[in-house]
Amino acid sequence: MKQSGDRPEVWVDREHRKGRRASKGGTMGIKRALPAVAALITVLGTMLVTSSAPAGAAGSPADQGVTATTIQGGNPYVNFPALRSLGVTINEGSFPDAYNAIAAYMNAHGGFDGRKLVMNYVEMNPSVASDETSSCSTLTEDDHVFVAFAPVFPACYQTTHDTIVEGGSLPGTVTASSAPDFSLTPPDAAFDGPMLANFQKRGVFKGKKVAIFYGADSDKPEVTAVQADLKKLHIPLTLTAEDSAVATDTVASDQETATIAERFKDSGVNVVIGVGGSGSTTWPRAQLDNQSTYKPLYIPTSESSLLSYVESAKGGNPYLDNVLTAQPTPFAYQQWKDPGIQKCVAIVKKAYPSDAINAPLNPTNPAATSVPATNVSVVQACQYLTLFQKIADAAGKKLTVASFTKAGYALKNVSIPGTGGGLISFGKNQPYAIGPINVVTYSPTSKTLVPASATAK
Repeated sequence: MKQSGDRPEVWVDREHRKGRRASKGGTMGIKRALPAVAALITVLGTMLVTSSAPAGAAGSPADQGVTATTIQGGNPYVNFPALRSLGVTINEGSFPDAYNAIAAYMNAHGGFDGRKLVMNYVEMNPSVASDETSSCSTLTEDDHVFVAFAPVFPACYQTTHDTIVEGGSLPGTVTASSAPDFSLTPPDAAFDGPMLANFQKRGVFKGKKVAIFYGADSDKPEVTAVQADLKKLHIPLTLTAEDSAVATDTVASDQETATIAERFKDSGVNVVIGVGGSGSTTWPRAQLDNQSTYKPLYIPTSESSLLSYVESAKGGNPYLDNVLTAQPTPFAYQQWKDPGIQKCVAIVKKAYPSDAINAPLNPTNPAATSVPATNVSVVQACQYLTLFQKIADAAGKKLTVASFTKAGYALKNVSIPGTGGGLISFGKNQPYAIGPINVVTYSPTSKTLVPASATAK
């Protein structure tokens, strides 16, 4: 039996997209990260080791950082210059400038249910294990923050220090009683159901025979979740198959996928759902290697894993021409056009006129190469400060970890800049938002993933 992680995901630095994230209690198999963090994981690989916060080891009192007039917030931003020796040459702009400017603007226009947010910062190097704990202890024990915005490793804040988190990048192991990590991007298993329901409304499954394909035991829980989603949607499932070959044995994997493809074809399957990182990448690679004549509609559940494969494939793959998938957040160049994001950009430019804030490139443009991702800091600060404001306003005057958590779970049908123009909602024990479905296809012209509206599909 293959072990979890046999088919590790490949991370890609791609400024025009964001993927999804692992569920609460998940590990390093996360599928959502800022582009720079994604590139960082590629470089560090197994060198990057995170620790699990010990349950009950509270190093700071709960509900700290709140007075009648102020709330202490913290941002442990990544020290990118320190990572250049590891091959990470990325510029995502100034996170302190972005948070300072937008928080100051919000403070001057009503604040956070009447309180002003005071921001604290600490620079951290994710490649240095001690920086994970030292940055966390600085913000929680020295600065006494109530909320940590976008920590790379949020578990220390949540479990060790009972501190609210928003937008953590790489969830660690946390307990059920830990403070939540509120995110605008759901884990795959939570997003698959809404995505498949959207496709069903589009008539994708009408009159079709559907099969599930995956390639690693670690993706079995998501397979089970997708099977349940299909049953709930009354979509018959014809077959489920796993390519059980050892991940490093490409020849054996190709052969097993060929056998599975023949089974699918003989059964009349014309829609294949590739589940998880393994299912989303093994199928197109093996079909290309095998030069298969079988080309069903292919729905990978992990858009981020598929993008990694697409970027590594370089010359393109005709077996991607029949791809249909989705992501919970728009491409970065779509986010950039959002009036709410543009308002935040204007706020930061006015406060820090010398800061460079580059517009993201449109991936549908074949001539697009790359630009510094300096917009990321502004988009992140704009989205998560807005989210914090909405939850704090809903929590009311008695602001505690418990009241904030309750208000966050109850937050429904709210508008956040850059989330696709629709409304997002959280839910009971659900610290991640579900909102608009952003349908994605493959463009043979630009040889990358693009919004479905940008193709002829």
